[in-house]
Amino acid sequence: MKRLAICLGLTRVDPAAYGGWDGDCPGADWDVNAVAGWCHAGLFDGVTALVNEFAQPAYLKPAFREAANSLVRDDLLVLFFSGHGGRRPDLDGDEDDGYDETLVLWDGQLVDDVIASYLRQVPAGVRIWFFTDSCHSGTNYRGGPVRRAKPSRPGSIRLSDRSTKGLRASLLHFGGCADPRYSYGLNGRGVFTSTMLKVASRARKSISYRELFDRTAERMPKYQVPTMSEWGGPSFADREALR
Repeated sequence: MKRLAICLGLTRVDPAAYGGWDGDCPGADWDVNAVAGWCHAGLFDGVTALVNEFAQPAYLKPAFREAANSLVRDDLLVLFFSGHGGRRPDLDGDEDDGYDETLVLWDGQLVDDVIASYLRQVPAGVRIWFFTDSCHSGTNYRGGPVRRAKPSRPGSIRLSDRSTKGLRASLLHFGGCADPRYSYGLNGRGVFTSTMLKVASRARKSISYRELFDRTAERMPKYQVPTMSEWGGPSFADREALR
């Protein structure tokens, strides 16, 4: 089984691409280094970290294409993002909630429809664990929820059939918060990322993805409620995390 990771984080963005806004987001670099280090410690076959000006399509596309082309059934691809997330009105009418979610990259926003086009490159049977520590991250990989996580507590999101069209891989997504809400940082790191890594490090035995999410959600502050959703299939949420 081959395991690869691509980790992106932005503590700032190119002001020229955002009307002068520099996207100050302290802690995203810590998040990337910590998650990349976790994967390295797990003896991954390859870990790519793209921070700030390297977190843009010019670097992401070839890294993703190389990873996708080298994976086969039951291999694992970890995708991690820490930084700002956005949302904007859906112009093509394919979102149930009326908004496209985005990842705020160095030189522009990466819209969920484009993220979906990346994910569709991954071969059948490959497992993708995608987690995003950003605002509006409930479904910032594509699609709108049929059932939303309740604002007061974490929950799973079930996606409509049209959201899964064309995906051959199995996707498990952890979002730092629901789509219309916010992810926060504290003490120079993302609250969601740092809490999850603390849970993983304190586990006395192997921990499944589902257990990792549940324990992390229990320890999150009340003002930030994470989400978990699955896209495609079969589910691998009960398998050992990072395996």
